[in-house]
Amino acid sequence: MVYHRAADRLRAALDDAEERGVDAIVSPGDLTKDGTPWEYERLDEILAGVETPFFSVPGNHDVPKASTETYKYGDSHETPPIDRFEREYAPEGTIPFVERVGPLDIVGLNTATQPDGSLAETHDGAVSADDVAWLEDTLGTLETPVVLMHHNTPAMYDQFRDLRDTAHPEMGLPPVMREPQPLMDVLTDAEVPLVITGHLHNLGVAKTGSTWEVTTPATGSFPQAYLLFDIDADGTTVRYIPVADTEGMTEAHQARRSDGVTSMAYTSFASIRLATLPLVDER
Repeated sequence: MVYHRAADRLRAALDDAEERGVDAIVSPGDLTKDGTPWEYERLDEILAGVETPFFSVPGNHDVPKASTETYKYGDSHETPPIDRFEREYAPEGTIPFVERVGPLDIVGLNTATQPDGSLAETHDGAVSADDVAWLEDTLGTLETPVVLMHHNTPAMYDQFRDLRDTAHPEMGLPPVMREPQPLMDVLTDAEVPLVITGHLHNLGVAKTGSTWEVTTPATGSFPQAYLLFDIDADGTTVRYIPVADTEGMTEAHQARRSDGVTSMAYTSFASIRLATLPLVDER
């Protein structure tokens, strides 16, 4: 990975978005690599210079993880609690939320933590029953909702399973969304047109019913880019915006593909998708 470039790449994405005059900058999470205090300090320094409205939902790398005998990937540091994330990066300091951006209502969900602590020893995601009920009630009051969450829908995970089965049988699969069906039922029943996710550090498009999911790439690892959404009465156009030059992209590609079997497969997946843009061309 090229995390030593992460701060510069994030600044490049934020500067570019502001120069384009976007209405808002939103993140589906993983604002940090490991949730360390120093990473949050650096993030806050970068965001202090951003004038465009910015908000986010947490990713699995942004929240505390506990080490146990059966789970060795917990934090060796004091990751700030979820209420600190909400206070600093969510509208009105709370998640779930609804934030108006132009003609859209951005609906933010927390898939990275659970009130009962059930995600403290895993990087899987989930949406609580209370938040699913809140979402169902809330969507009925909104005309054009766009849901923002970190973990992906089953349709996007299926694409990674297909990649593994077709070309990379040794690759590991990413942490999944647990018990996604109640959430998916609410999204599809309400005909939510767009869900924006992160987590896979890869760009992608998937569809469930009439609900499109767009997964954003990472600025900190290949393919080092962000997505620009242009939404109007005619439809939605999503543009892929690199934040590194050819030399930087080459460095990131080499670093990611040489970081083990799974990283090599993810790099292959990203390269295939970049080579087949546009992923979807319909209105």
